[in-house]
Amino acid sequence: MSMAIQAVREAYIAFTKGRVKMPPVMHLDLSQFHGEIDIKSGYVEDLGLIGTKIASGFYDNYKLGLPPGVAIIVLMDLKTSIPLAIMDGTYVTAYRTGAAGAVAANVLAKKDSETVGVIGTGTQARMQVIALMEIFPLKKIKVWGRNKASRNIYSKEMSEKLGVTIQGVDNIKQAVDGVDIIVTVTPSKKSLVNEEWIDEGVHINAIGADAPGKQEIDPKIIKKANKIVVDSFSQCRVIGEIQHALSEGLIKEDDIYAEIGEILIGEKKGRESEKEITLFDSTGLAAQDIAAANIVYKQAKEKNMGKMVSLLDIRSRGI
Repeated sequence: MSMAIQAVREAYIAFTKGRVKMPPVMHLDLSQFHGEIDIKSGYVEDLGLIGTKIASGFYDNYKLGLPPGVAIIVLMDLKTSIPLAIMDGTYVTAYRTGAAGAVAANVLAKKDSETVGVIGTGTQARMQVIALMEIFPLKKIKVWGRNKASRNIYSKEMSEKLGVTIQGVDNIKQAVDGVDIIVTVTPSKKSLVNEEWIDEGVHINAIGADAPGKQEIDPKIIKKANKIVVDSFSQCRVIGEIQHALSEGLIKEDDIYAEIGEILIGEKKGRESEKEITLFDSTGLAAQDIAAANIVYKQAKEKNMGKMVSLLDIRSRGI
């Protein structure tokens, strides 16, 4: 996770400095199968890599004994377009998304943050907390999910893994009450967290909204926040949590305080007081996928792992 955090941080910086190119996310809605597919692509000059990820979320897969989401990443050489690696992207996505929350919280949450309220019990509900543990001395996690059994499984697994108190709660209000950091990680398409539950000084990592219509928090919370920070404004205004506050006229585009990379390079300040309410809208960047996949690619080469395959007969072309 520490490597993923560093990779994501560097990806955000490269994006802010104009060394990343990314077309808009291609979103394919398959609601008839309770599913969706996102295709994210781009290149990172710093790494000399082009990357494309196809990621799915099919939320009835558990009925078939299948994972709810899978992803595949293809890496290509930036200067020649020659394919370098094809790899599973599910694991990479899990780590890079968790890492993104930690990178943002590191500059936006209170430095002595000890308690986290998590909305959701899936993979990201785990990865976000694992990543935050790399940054903060967490002592207590409160978690809410629609299914009591999943809350119990989460509490048992995470308390054993992290050695901190995990408390499953019966409603969302309990989960967010009195915590330092709120993490929302669901595929919800309606508000879950109400504005009146938000205390001063809290930081919110809004992770789940990454497609048109997705929503986890009351748009009034965004209006209430002292600092609204996004990973990419062009993405977030269309598929992120801020899409709703913008469309309802609660905020204007000028109310967005910064992209996270601007804070990381020192152009903008992060948290400036204990009372500020801060919010990070994370939609996930292709640059993050490329940076994290690059770690896997380099380690695979160093450890002689994976399988070499020939996709192009370049010898017949005299290369």
